[in-house]
Amino acid sequence: MKRKSISEMTRLQRFRHSLSGRTFFTMILFSLVVSIAAISFGYYLYASSVLRDYRNRSWQMSRTANQFIDKEEALDEAAEVLEIYFQMTEEERDQLHDKNSPLLSRFDSVRDEGFEELRAMMRDIQETNGGKAAFTAVIDPATNRRIFIADSDPNDTFCPPGSWDEYSPEIIRDLTEGREYFLDKYFGVGKIPATTFKMEPYGFRCMAGTVIGNVDNYQIFVICDTDMNSAAAVVTRFLWLYIALLVLIIVITLIIVMRHINRNMVRPINQLSEAAEAYTKDRDDENRDSLHFGNLEIQTGDEIEKLSNNLKEMEQDLGYYIYNMTRISAERERISTELSLATRIQADMLPNIFPAFPDRPEFDVYAEMNPAKEVGGDFYDFFLVDDNHLCLVMADVSGKGVPAALFMMISKILIKNAAMLGLSPAQVLEKVNHQICANNREEMFVTVWLGILEISTGKLTASNAGHECPMITGPDGSFILYKDPHGFVLGGFDGIKYKEYELHLDEGSKLFVYTDGVKEAANPKNQMFGTDRMLNTLNNNKSSSPKELLNCMRIDVDKFSDGAEQFDDLTMLCIEYFGPKGN
Repeated sequence: MKRKSISEMTRLQRFRHSLSGRTFFTMILFSLVVSIAAISFGYYLYASSVLRDYRNRSWQMSRTANQFIDKEEALDEAAEVLEIYFQMTEEERDQLHDKNSPLLSRFDSVRDEGFEELRAMMRDIQETNGGKAAFTAVIDPATNRRIFIADSDPNDTFCPPGSWDEYSPEIIRDLTEGREYFLDKYFGVGKIPATTFKMEPYGFRCMAGTVIGNVDNYQIFVICDTDMNSAAAVVTRFLWLYIALLVLIIVITLIIVMRHINRNMVRPINQLSEAAEAYTKDRDDENRDSLHFGNLEIQTGDEIEKLSNNLKEMEQDLGYYIYNMTRISAERERISTELSLATRIQADMLPNIFPAFPDRPEFDVYAEMNPAKEVGGDFYDFFLVDDNHLCLVMADVSGKGVPAALFMMISKILIKNAAMLGLSPAQVLEKVNHQICANNREEMFVTVWLGILEISTGKLTASNAGHECPMITGPDGSFILYKDPHGFVLGGFDGIKYKEYELHLDEGSKLFVYTDGVKEAANPKNQMFGTDRMLNTLNNNKSSSPKELLNCMRIDVDKFSDGAEQFDDLTMLCIEYFGPKGN
């Protein structure tokens, strides 16, 4: 779906996409995130503080009970309860969980005068400290049971002697060892042997216990409960008040911040936007008002004011810049036209009419050059020195572009002039090297392979000045890389001597010469085409004509490159020798 333009949007849509709208929604989102974090953290701190207070209260009440109860009487009562408890079978013990179990009557013998005094003492402690319950019990960590001894309840219906409650291992651990919370660490309280839990139908309770002593390796605890239902209501009320206060603060802060942003950011930016829109509408008007930005009076004292001042200066200078760009564009167009003309001139300087020698049946020659830029530095040449000698040239100038093209033209002319004097290939290279070195301030150079074919015999005399090795067909008709002796490049040092070598072309033999742009053509993976792939292409098409052979090579190179940019010229030449009598 195509996105609407600003003029097509409704007022609400324009606000949503405007800087003011986006700033507003960003502030709302930021406020929401901050509010959630603040509420969560505040609630956690307050709830933890309340919980810590109740844990301390229960623990202090348990410690007070531990100090005032008759420990010997409590341990005696515990020993009697445990004796009866462990005389029962496991099935009978399990039934003691039911407070109405008739098996609990076995513990009636415990209810003596000392037992009642212990209960009275615990009831006094409970009422004095405002607790909910106080009792002595045995903690059995093997079964996670709390076995009751004596309870502060005057009716003794909630926790009769011998009955038990089962808890999770975590509650038993908290009751016996304690748990250290974040606030405990922060305030240095440390672990307190207390736990909180919800018990039906009594609601939330906080339970703490201290050890009175041991009976048969079982710890006897005095345990106190406090009611936390009112604490839950207090925490909930605090949460709602905290949320309301936080929302009020955020709304007030949001209004103040948005007014400040609108006055110092959104409004000045809108002024700049309107000035830019007015300037855009008048940009094609020769008599346009040049003070679209100059009329603005933005004084925010920050980067926006600096931007406004920069736009004023830019507006004043933009006419000059536009004039320069127009002139530069015209100059570029002229240069492009001249480069196109240079490309055609360079192409016309190379032999480009094929078949090149339709009246000579002894051989067939074909060549092509594909420059990497508008004009290239590679060149090839072939021409008859006389009726019986054909000169073949393949060369690569250092560099690219116009300088390489000019150097290429000079080198081509010098090589052809020297060859037409009847000199041998080595003598041609030596003469041209001397001529180039005589005036070569730019220190450019050219690699050259030059061969002269004696048409009547098939003898090829060649010399190599730092160029690529030629490829020639062997006795079986397959192409091989002929590693010929190399001399130094032309234009490097004056006085260089070059070596010659001879090859013999039989009837049907082919010779392929090229520049390094062929084997160094790269693909997107930065892999080069290479000599082996060149030989494979030549041998896969060894029966083709020179023209077809070069076309196949170009197709394989393009396929291998897979659209990668060409960084070097691709130049190739192939000759097929049919013998002195022709085909």
